[in-house]
Amino acid sequence: LASVAERLGGEYRNGRLTLRTLGKPFGIDDQGKMHADIHIHGWIAIPMLRYVLESKGEPLTGRWVPLRELKGGQDWYRLFEQRGEKAIKHLADNYSELFEDMTLLFNGQETSDDFNADIVVVLYPLPKAPMMICYWKPDEGMASSLNVFFDESAPDNLPIDALYSLVAGFVRMLEKISQRHGIRSATG
Repeated sequence: LASVAERLGGEYRNGRLTLRTLGKPFGIDDQGKMHADIHIHGWIAIPMLRYVLESKGEPLTGRWVPLRELKGGQDWYRLFEQRGEKAIKHLADNYSELFEDMTLLFNGQETSDDFNADIVVVLYPLPKAPMMICYWKPDEGMASSLNVFFDESAPDNLPIDALYSLVAGFVRMLEKISQRHGIRSATG
């Protein structure tokens, strides 16, 4: 673990590799035990392990692309669109505080983009696998729209299926937050 810390954008100290996931420390010790301030479940733990084992540590490019344009992304896009983008859009349409909560709870950064979205939030589920969520509010008879973009280097740092799992896990967290506010999830 010590040998991969710098490549992954983390640090190794006292027998534990610590990475930031959604702004929170997430550690893996030398015995393989995970430690985190967030609930650890398979949707997050498995992509984290894959990141540790498979990331090439490629630097971020700053070029944002949809999942379908990433290497191997076309095969996963329909499922990602349903369980990722449409689910987040449903929450954004019905839970107006969603983006503020993402910014506060998950260390998101509101930013501008080249897509002219009304709201843009960049999140770091893993240090070298950020995602940008762009939301266009409904306007003059036009429905709202939401797209998730990844840094072009994402598949070099996390395989596409693990990116999908990471976003699906993130959606689960958002759904739990929104349910506390009385909003039904997009999936049930």
